[in-house]
Amino acid sequence: MTNRRRFISGMAALSLAPLAGEALAQEYPNKPIRLIGTTQPGGGADVCARLVAERLRELLGVAVLVENQTGATGNIALQSTSRAPADGYTLAFPTAANTANLAARPKQAFDILGELRPVGKVGVAAFTLAVSPALGVSTVEQFIEQARRRKDLAYASIGHGSSQHLVAEMFCDAAKVDMTHVPYRGEAAAMQDLMSGRVHAMFMAGAKPMMDAGKVVGLATTNKTRWPAIPELRPIGEVPSLRGFYYNGWNGVMAPKDTPDAVIQKLSAALGKALQDEKLRAGLRGAGYEAGAGASAEMAEQLQWDVGNFKRIIAERKLTFPE
Repeated sequence: MTNRRRFISGMAALSLAPLAGEALAQEYPNKPIRLIGTTQPGGGADVCARLVAERLRELLGVAVLVENQTGATGNIALQSTSRAPADGYTLAFPTAANTANLAARPKQAFDILGELRPVGKVGVAAFTLAVSPALGVSTVEQFIEQARRRKDLAYASIGHGSSQHLVAEMFCDAAKVDMTHVPYRGEAAAMQDLMSGRVHAMFMAGAKPMMDAGKVVGLATTNKTRWPAIPELRPIGEVPSLRGFYYNGWNGVMAPKDTPDAVIQKLSAALGKALQDEKLRAGLRGAGYEAGAGASAEMAEQLQWDVGNFKRIIAERKLTFPE
């Protein structure tokens, strides 16, 4: 084949690609969809995935099957999705842990920015800055004053490079304090030491029951505005010396990077409609989340913000992480 014929053939293929995507979207979906979760069954993100899968089943007219593939901080599930055909029938359900992992361990982590396409956020979460009752503080200002004066305070997280770890370092940077990081294998293990005062603070995902029981003291949340589940707590960013501080956790739906635009748009539209359902929104709230918008652009912005912000704090705080 001559170069001219190759050129014409290539241009013809390019011109037909959008038409193929449109055709796929018109008949999509016509078989079950797999939604691959990165977390253990029964946790908050898994609950969100199953709630939205049921509503999508009603809207799309096909089964949406949640499949948990845990391990390697979500890398296994995300790689499995990225290697599947880019036809909209295999989707991933990542969380903020995956952007934190990419920022902390770029050589080992799955490239969630480059290898998957966002469909939309499902749930949005806020951390609560919780402290041990033994500290005797009730405001963020009092806590910062103690951290500056004592120099021996320690904070807990669920592991090196976790979003809890990095958000705590964001706080230390903004408040101009230093605290010792103590990593644990999960929030339940950390909770015991927080309640007893062996560690002094933690950015918690599920603080409300512990606050109500008087086992920890909630000082503020990381959300930009009052968090609906704990409206009595102000956002950290309302503290005069910490203006602009905020962080939101999240979970959502993503697809292989070569999934046609038309399929992404159809999925995103269905997801957005699902998230307007009051029953679904109440279910998400019960799992500790507020509903996202289900929009692809919103999630893309979140992913970029997370990785950029975490990389910045890692560099500024000179953080290192065990392999």
